[in-house]
This record gives sequence, C-alpha cells and structure tokens, in this order.
Amino acid sequence: MAILSEIVIRELNTVLVKVKENKEAFVKSALEKSQADRSSELKKAAKTFSVSEKRIFELDRLFTRLYEDNVSGKISAERFQMMYAAYENEQKKLKELVTELTIFMEKSQQKATKTAQFIQVVQKYEKITKLTPEIMHELIEKIVVHAPDKSNGRRKQKIEIHFRLHVATSIAVVDSMDYDKKRKAA
Repeated sequence: MAILSEIVIRELNTVLVKVKENKEAFVKSALEKSQADRSSELKKAAKTFSVSEKRIFELDRLFTRLYEDNVSGKISAERFQMMYAAYENEQKKLKELVTELTIFMEKSQQKATKTAQFIQVVQKYEKITKLTPEIMHELIEKIVVHAPDKSNGRRKQKIEIHFRLHVATSIAVVDSMDYDKKRKAA
C-alpha cells in the first residue's frame, strides 16, 4: 500500500506541475482528450437528433392528415385508432430520445467548465507530500490497479489514476525490482 501511495503522490505532483507551469496547455490537452473520446459519439448523437426532430415534425403533419382522412371517411375508425396509436407511440419514443440526446450533448459541452473547476482545486496545493482523504476526494475519481504481469521474469503492474471530473488519466507501470532495490538501500 505504501508503494501505491508513493505512485499516486508522484502522479498528483506531476499534474500539479503541469497545471502550474502552463494552464493553457493543460486545458487544451484535457479538452482534446475529451473531444477525441466523444467526437464520433457527438457526431452520431447530432445526426440522430436531427433525424428524430424531422420525424417528430413529420408525425405532427401525419396526425393532421390522418384526422382529416378519418373525418372525410377515407379510413375507418378502427384503422384511424390503430394508426393514431402507432404514430403516438413513435412520437413519444422520439421525444424521449431527443431529450436524452440533448442532455448528452450538453454534458459534452460542459468539459471546459469541469477543467476550470479542476484547475481551481489543484491550485490550492503547492506540493503533495502526504496522501490524505481530502486530497483523494478532491483530485481523484478512481484508481485501477491491474493484475501483475510476470511474463518476463520481473513483476510489472499497471496502475491507472483517473482524476476528478474526467479531466485527465495518468498511467504508471510499476516494476517490483525498482522498489525492491529501494527497500534494500533503506
């Protein structure tokens, strides 16, 4: 656990230095990462949104024509009810989808705000020497410790540190030989 704490402190201090040395580059990097992650998803969502909006508008016109056809006797009351229910159900589902897509696209646009919030929190710290629960809660979303790889005779382990607000991710690969040497020297 001490090794993990040491690695987390090292990675936190690396992020602190990056933010303090060049805020603009950090923000740009965070936004580019987010945009790359969501670019195809956003394009797909925007296209689906557009198609859904057009179909909702088209369904409104179909309701009017369907009603007129029913009143003029071109279709039976049973056919009217069946078609009306089907169109109504389709429109309801499309409106729900449009709402979900709107929320998704708005969340994607909030990335710049989240990055600014993260930078504000980071600027409270000069250098982190001890990992406290407060620091963990303010700066880290989660830590993923992967299973060790012993394939080449040395034990290596990958550790992912995901920072709050999905601003950045840090990946460290730990070689047990490096830490065994440190312990023997101490």
